[in-house]
Amino acid sequence: MSVRQQPSTDSARVARLPGPASVRVACQVRGGLVEYDGYSNDAWSYLPDHGGYLSNIFIDVTDARLPGVPTC
Repeated sequence: MSVRQQPSTDSARVARLPGPASVRVACQVRGGLVEYDGYSNDAWSYLPDHGGYLSNIFIDVTDARLPGVPTC
């Protein structure tokens, strides 16, 4: 899983996480659309421990946006 500087797959990678991994999410935003394994999502979560964004498509929650997590 690639953590990006900005919420887009075109943005520079700032970290790479092995999957599965536990992450701490500070907030979430809408960004570039990610399509993977038959799913698509434009929500991204900011991971303060890694200094970048991870597409919510790679977070194990059924909702596109993470419940209870504020907008950045």
